[in-house]
Amino acid sequence: MTWLLPLVAAIPLLAAAFSMHRLSWWTPAVAALPALAAALLVPIGESLELPWLLLGAQLGLDEIGRIFLIFTSILWTAAGIHAVASMRGTAHVERFNTFFLLAMAGNLWLIVGQDLVSFYVGFALMGLSSYGLVIHEGDRSALKAGKVYLVLTLGAELALFAALVMIASTTGSIVPTPEDLVELDDLAIALLVVGLAVKAGLVPLHVWLPLAHPAAPIPASAVLSGAMIKVALLGWLRFLPVGEIALPGWGVLFVFAGLATALYSAPIGIVQSNPKVLLAYSSVGKMGLMAITLGLMLIEPAMAPVAAIGMALYAGHHALTKGGLFLGVGLRKSAGAQGLVFGGLVLLALSMAAVPLTSGAVAKYGIKPIFVDSDWAWLQVAVALTTALTAWMMVRFVWMMWGLKRVHGAGLDGLPDQRPDGNDEPRAERTSNGFFDLNQVAQWFGFGLRLDASGEGSDHRGRGSTPPPIPRVTWALLGWVPLIGLVILYPLFLGSPGSWLTDVRLIALAGLLALPVTLLAVRRPAALATLVDSVKPGDLLVLVRPLLMSAQWTLRWSIRGFRNASAPVTARLHERVSELARRPPSDLDRRLTAWPLAGGLWLGIMTLLIVFSLLVPTQRPTFPRVDRDEARPFLAPPAPSPVSPDAAPIEPAPLPRVTDPDPSTQPSAGPTTRPGTFAPTGEPEAISADAPSESVDSEAVDLVTAGSPSPEPESAERPCDPEEPYIFRDAASGREVVLARCVSVDGAPRRVDAPPLSNALVLLIQTRLDVLGFDPGAADGLIGPRTRDAIRRFQTDQGVAPTGAITFDLLDRLRESD
Repeated sequence: MTWLLPLVAAIPLLAAAFSMHRLSWWTPAVAALPALAAALLVPIGESLELPWLLLGAQLGLDEIGRIFLIFTSILWTAAGIHAVASMRGTAHVERFNTFFLLAMAGNLWLIVGQDLVSFYVGFALMGLSSYGLVIHEGDRSALKAGKVYLVLTLGAELALFAALVMIASTTGSIVPTPEDLVELDDLAIALLVVGLAVKAGLVPLHVWLPLAHPAAPIPASAVLSGAMIKVALLGWLRFLPVGEIALPGWGVLFVFAGLATALYSAPIGIVQSNPKVLLAYSSVGKMGLMAITLGLMLIEPAMAPVAAIGMALYAGHHALTKGGLFLGVGLRKSAGAQGLVFGGLVLLALSMAAVPLTSGAVAKYGIKPIFVDSDWAWLQVAVALTTALTAWMMVRFVWMMWGLKRVHGAGLDGLPDQRPDGNDEPRAERTSNGFFDLNQVAQWFGFGLRLDASGEGSDHRGRGSTPPPIPRVTWALLGWVPLIGLVILYPLFLGSPGSWLTDVRLIALAGLLALPVTLLAVRRPAALATLVDSVKPGDLLVLVRPLLMSAQWTLRWSIRGFRNASAPVTARLHERVSELARRPPSDLDRRLTAWPLAGGLWLGIMTLLIVFSLLVPTQRPTFPRVDRDEARPFLAPPAPSPVSPDAAPIEPAPLPRVTDPDPSTQPSAGPTTRPGTFAPTGEPEAISADAPSESVDSEAVDLVTAGSPSPEPESAERPCDPEEPYIFRDAASGREVVLARCVSVDGAPRRVDAPPLSNALVLLIQTRLDVLGFDPGAADGLIGPRTRDAIRRFQTDQGVAPTGAITFDLLDRLRESD
């Protein structure tokens, strides 16, 4: 089923190409369905290599990637249904659909793309397309939010690009393994952390979220907060050596940055009056909690295997719940069935607050062990405080949703109208004296159907009045209701009964502490009115705005002063140049500038260039091939040593392996050979003490130790000397790489199976494969799909398993091949 992987991003891209057509209005609702099918059907570990795409793309799914692809595709589908139902017929809806589909393609592409280039291209496509979603309304606040978003996004993409280039340079591969990432230096890690921290919204790089979310339309806000900010977690898990080595310094940085983000965002979110801004600050706080989890994994790698899965599931729960809350805000404002909408919002808010018996409690249970096992007791108290703050934010959100109904009391929001004479008796009660109020039933359960109870035709008994049609936005419930169902069923499928009561005492304490504030807000609203919107969205940006304005004015006046000071000099220089240019043109100048002659010369030059390009073959630069009969063959085998006729026969091997002889166990006499060469019998030749030694080029790669040693002890038949290097040389170019095939572990020599990857080694392998006729692609020192494919074809030609891995056995066979 790997053929589904290219469709994950191809279908949204194809839909975006035709989104301006009037018949393609439905494509945002279905474009993410191939991604959901791939997440459910493609086996874990399967991959698909596309050598023709970019630098050689590799698409696949691992366990973490499958979790991310499932909840991301579900949320994009629900948001697409809401967009189709609510925005069709509005201004610039085709433009919105185009950016929506492009952002969807980028988001899904970076999840299935296993190589560095695919991740960056998807990240850039998603980030730049989201700018069109943020400024869609075109008002002043949207343009301001778009400016802040674009500046931070471009800076993040620049840092991420530099980090990925450094990762490729260090590991020698565009598809690095976790073992390869161990060699990353601090600069590459710092650029990776900063580039993704902007998308994650960690303080102080969070300022774009509370500005962009209220400016963007409801479907865009849902995917921005639910799906797009989660790609930062995926990037950190994929390109940091999580679980391989301990990085305590970077782990502590993540812990404190996440803690500051969670504790800083919650109080500001509580005092907001816009529900979308409150949800944006809630997303910032949740990303801070996930950053703390990642930091603890970097400090203690043993926790990584379990904690990574728990964090991925927690991210999925947050994405579905937060996306449902944003979509519910839109439905609360414009759809019918207000009883269903408000009830669904309450369920989602309880789940976001991790109230016991909800999916939030189960998701919190998955990451709780890493906090319990931490050596920092104070950290558990801090995390408990963030849980209480999240609960208070959700109480505030529910209160705002109830008040939103009261503010939009007319129309579809479901509150009965009040009499203009001051009588608070609802008009619906004057028109119906039965046990059931038909108007109330229609408003709360009729999907927007409301019986007219005022003015002409208000008699519901049928004096010519007709109910208004069901609003089109109500069809967005087709995507929102299943989303709530998944959140409700989450504990049944992914949780155990023991996880349903997570933090029950803490949530009860938070509820008791919130009760007095709630009663005060009900009885004396003016007492808390001064706190509402006391901090504007973008908080830190408001503080630095005077500094930015002063810097802008300083720069502007400096440029103006420089222009005034340099104006006399510029005028004199311009006058002098004009005098030199004022020369009467000669007859030759007139003839050359005439159109027939100039056009003929241009056509002639272009024709010569085309003919030259067709006749002269172009090739990419490669090292010259050296035949066996030239002065320095790639590997010159020594003369065969005499074998006793009484010796036991030796079974032939496909190709002899290179071994490192121990000088202490070999005789000093015999033919002289270079270390790393061997006799036809497969046994190593002795190294003569009088043989001249060749010095290793100072520009060659330093001596490095290989990966994990073989668990089997070195046998007596195959001696192993840690002091003797393994040299892989290309005779044509004179380049060589010095490796260590034998290392000392606890005083005993151990042979390793694979060398550490480097650009120099990969470059020599690519050169040798090209000489042998196995096209590895560009000789750039990077392992890509084409190079892997060339290695597999070479291994198949040699009669061994085509693994595509770079091992010492591969180097031996390359040195022996003609």
